[in-house]
Amino acid sequence: MTAVQHIALNCRNVREQERFYTKHFGFRRSRVFNAGKPDEFIMLRLGSVCLELFSARTPPASEKGGAQPIGFKHLAFEVPDLEKAIAALKADGIATGAIIDCSSVVHGLRVCFFNDPDGNQLELMQGYQDQFRE
Repeated sequence: MTAVQHIALNCRNVREQERFYTKHFGFRRSRVFNAGKPDEFIMLRLGSVCLELFSARTPPASEKGGAQPIGFKHLAFEVPDLEKAIAALKADGIATGAIIDCSSVVHGLRVCFFNDPDGNQLELMQGYQDQFRE
């Protein structure tokens, strides 16, 4: 194995999720599969990792994404300026949690949690450093 290629998300609204991830994280559309068909899905790319966005099959309005008892918990993004990234989210009306100082675990590490439009939990991280290096 050489890398994680993609993470797939079932979305209530693929276009809304695409706008969110392109605007706030710099993803770009890299491919559309089955274009114009009911089973169309989109691949977004950021560096070497892709997000694959599928349409959820008519979920009830009460259903939201997020942590599962087993499986997906959250998706984290490294950012160079945590306050700037949070300000951009808040400018779009996206609520975020407080900044959590994790310096007691990793020197200089600070994180902040929030949800994407479908309720999937996301994390912003500034100052992460690996404990072990290759």
